Amino acid sequence: MEDAAKGPLQGLTVVDLSTGVASAFTTTLFADFGAEVVQIERPGGSVVRRLGTWPFLLRGKKSVVLDLHDAADREVAQRLARGADVVVEAFGPGKAERFGLGYEELAAAAPQLVYTSISGFGHHGPLRHLKGYEAVVMAKTGSIYGNIAPNRPGEPVLPRPFGATIGAALLAQQGTLLALHERERTGFGQRVDATMVQAMMAQDPWSYFLKVLTDRYPDAFTAAGAPTAAQRVPIGWLLYGLMNGYTKDGRWLQFAHATPKLFEAFMRALGLWDLLQQPEWKDVTESPDEAKRDAFWTKALEVIRSRTVAEWQEVFDREKDVFAEVYRGGAELLDHPQIVHGGHVVTVDDPELGPVRQMGPLVTMSRTPGTVGRAPRLDEHHAEVRAREVTPPASPAGDPPPPRPPLEGITIVDLGTFYAGPFASTMLADQGATVIKIEPQEGDPIRFQTSMPEATAVRVTQGKLSVAIDAYSPAGREVIIELIRRADLVLHSYRSGVAERMGLTAEEMLAINPNLVYHHGVGYGVDGPYSRRAALAPTIAAGSGWATRSNGGGPEGRELTLDEIKAASVNMGGVPAGHPDGMAALAVAVGMMLGLVARDRGAGGQVTLTSMLNTMGHVLADSMIDYPGAPEPPDTDPERYGFSPLYRLYRAGDGWIVLCAPEEGQWSALAKATGLEGDARFATADDRRRHADELAGALATAFAARSAREWETTLSELDLGCAEVEPFKGNLAMGLFEPGGIGERLGLLTTVTHPLFDEHVRSRELVTLSRGEARLGAGCTIGQHTDQVLRDVLGYDQARIDQLRADGVIA
Repeated sequence: MEDAAKGPLQGLTVVDLSTGVASAFTTTLFADFGAEVVQIERPGGSVVRRLGTWPFLLRGKKSVVLDLHDAADREVAQRLARGADVVVEAFGPGKAERFGLGYEELAAAAPQLVYTSISGFGHHGPLRHLKGYEAVVMAKTGSIYGNIAPNRPGEPVLPRPFGATIGAALLAQQGTLLALHERERTGFGQRVDATMVQAMMAQDPWSYFLKVLTDRYPDAFTAAGAPTAAQRVPIGWLLYGLMNGYTKDGRWLQFAHATPKLFEAFMRALGLWDLLQQPEWKDVTESPDEAKRDAFWTKALEVIRSRTVAEWQEVFDREKDVFAEVYRGGAELLDHPQIVHGGHVVTVDDPELGPVRQMGPLVTMSRTPGTVGRAPRLDEHHAEVRAREVTPPASPAGDPPPPRPPLEGITIVDLGTFYAGPFASTMLADQGATVIKIEPQEGDPIRFQTSMPEATAVRVTQGKLSVAIDAYSPAGREVIIELIRRADLVLHSYRSGVAERMGLTAEEMLAINPNLVYHHGVGYGVDGPYSRRAALAPTIAAGSGWATRSNGGGPEGRELTLDEIKAASVNMGGVPAGHPDGMAALAVAVGMMLGLVARDRGAGGQVTLTSMLNTMGHVLADSMIDYPGAPEPPDTDPERYGFSPLYRLYRAGDGWIVLCAPEEGQWSALAKATGLEGDARFATADDRRRHADELAGALATAFAARSAREWETTLSELDLGCAEVEPFKGNLAMGLFEPGGIGERLGLLTTVTHPLFDEHVRSRELVTLSRGEARLGAGCTIGQHTDQVLRDVLGYDQARIDQLRADGVIA
């Protein structure tokens, strides 16, 4: 590295051809870590400039306005793209090709180019014609439901945050870094495809597989489905451990107790543990008697509301295994004690906006840290960029090599647990990495989250080699160190203090292997006020503001009855737009790949970090910004039908559709299709805003006259965003994984054979490379590969392995 302070991606040029949130979020990572990012904006500016968060999405970039419909401007864009290391586009299928900016045309002149394309459903297949709007993807994946609109239980609701959009951007970052890593070996670039629908596939830790089992063994299991207003009482100890509660001073708490040990500590703090030992209350959380469960729920809620937030904080400070997050909203996360401690908030002085507070870089790097620059004014770099003499990077000699896994030859030691960290190494295993999962002899706790052991670990152990070992014994530690000595990356996702007790800290391991990238994929941090707290998806959703942004939160600041608390707590539980575990895993994969690419480019080994909490701050980019006069993020109407008449849910003749046609240039085609052409009330954009209620009513009448499928076909052919809302499948995963569902129709699924569950369906790799070759393995059992790894990787003979087993070190 010439200068580590310039970032690990210094010297790379990235051209962002598109003007939407997905591509802008993708290229922000590259700008933060030293690459030159040229943002091509359309006349009038990128659509992200209409959002209050544009200073975040455009930071550190160079802005040039080019009209791609103009031949001269188009030639400038083509020249910039041919001279770049990375091109990112999110136009949708076929549009880049029409501008002479498609991959095949550019790569013919610039074989070194990494070309990353982001779309809703991919560039091929039966849904390629659908526009890649957030609501369209949510509608087709069945992720648009939840008990969130109180007056419309069970009906679709429009998502507020950019869950699928930011998820696709995280996949695009991962895929681009994979392709850059592979380019270091071969010199050739390739095409990277990331889709919003595959981003949603990352959001499900285990629900889809439980449905596989209930379908396979109907006499043994019943799929409970989502709770309804009439079935609101929690069932199962886990739901009580993760319950919502309302405090004496009118704030909501989301508790975080997802293991039997943590659940016991929580019940003791509530003063209910001794009650649960009495015969009449034993196993009450699992009881089929709803009235009895409700009585226990009432007792727990009454204890929670007997204390203020400050009084509960005293309990958390005293009891290390008892914890809850306060439900935050808006940009409150910027002041979260752990976010402040970790330095994850930066303030950029803008000459027009003043001080702009925002989330810092997604990844923390010890040797090559990122820096945040100012967002450019529209067309600020017009003269510089247009006058630039572009010299393409040196072209590799010969023909591109045949397809191969991009991470072939890379070894990862996975010291993670649960899903948010380890699913990242699962994704990298799909890309060819050898992932050695180190777990205790009793197994990763994720294996026992439901009544069917191992079912909840299927996804997170796919393609890995499991070594069951006592990491705290001297002999066990020695084995792990020998594996790390040979590794390229380590993933550690335990709470603060665990690595120290194991004797496997980043500093110790880098002393043994200086070329190692040691990634902390943690909930909160490796130090600081929350670093020893359990970080679970519901608590991170609450603490970050994701839950409130997604479903509106619950009533606060006043006294509530128990019935009001119970009703609100059920509604607060549904977050259909994404999952903090899934988002965190996507970010961990980005962080690990960024560390690997930095090493490729001469940075050597280092410590990198992503946290669930910081990641969700980035996912909430539309609201996580603070500057004088910053507008509020867009919000839906109270009943969650939509943001405006032109971005909204409507009832069709036989179901629901979602309409996404917010652009001025889309009105003419929509008006003609719906019979509103020539209506003076809606002639201009200002007219349509003034008469919004009338426009919504007129469109509702038009849409009710035809079937949802007809409207999807008709409006999609006009290049408008429209989709039939798929029926609710019980959770967001079902429409993606069920037989005949969207995953199967798009070719996103395959089958593997699990050692316990035999043949079953699983997702293919979540981001695809044109010269990549996936290795799609099945899940594994506890210690399934212990002997194999010790023998084949470390060279131990059978006598030594047998002695380790006899000594209780391995299993």
